[in-house]
Amino acid sequence: MTTFATQAQLLDVLIELQPRIRRLMTRRVGRATAADLTQDLFLRLCRIGTHLSTRDDARRYLMRIAMNAATDHRRIESRRTELLSGLHALFAGNTPDPQEQLLLDERMSEVEVALAELPSKCRDVLWLSRVEGLTHTEIAERLGVSRSLVEKYIVRALLHCRARLSALPGE
Repeated sequence: MTTFATQAQLLDVLIELQPRIRRLMTRRVGRATAADLTQDLFLRLCRIGTHLSTRDDARRYLMRIAMNAATDHRRIESRRTELLSGLHALFAGNTPDPQEQLLLDERMSEVEVALAELPSKCRDVLWLSRVEGLTHTEIAERLGVSRSLVEKYIVRALLHCRARLSALPGE
């Protein structure tokens, strides 16, 4: 089978499809987010290793990626809204006193330092898992790595943070 999709050819197809992709995404997620997600497609092209046999296959492939990105974004935003409303209900009327707030701020700074010490892939995987709520399989697909590697990154990040935070005074 002959292959069509070199990265340059995929880029040509994406440039051709960009107005259509942006219109479809705008209907699903709004103008600003559609622009961001369309831009993300350009960045993802670097990781696409799929070889497609025709220009039409490439067009369908890129349209599917675009629609999946819009669907993923809507799901993530829905989950974020759900989590935030749950947090609001949980903490409504609960304002920490100044001393508690100071301790919370210090603890958050310690967490940020521990996360900054991690390799960027570990941080990204932890963020996608814990904050954006993606499954290990979804993270692997998004980052172009194996599911096993995603699991190793999460374990590494959690163990590092636990060790770093438990080594602090008062722990």
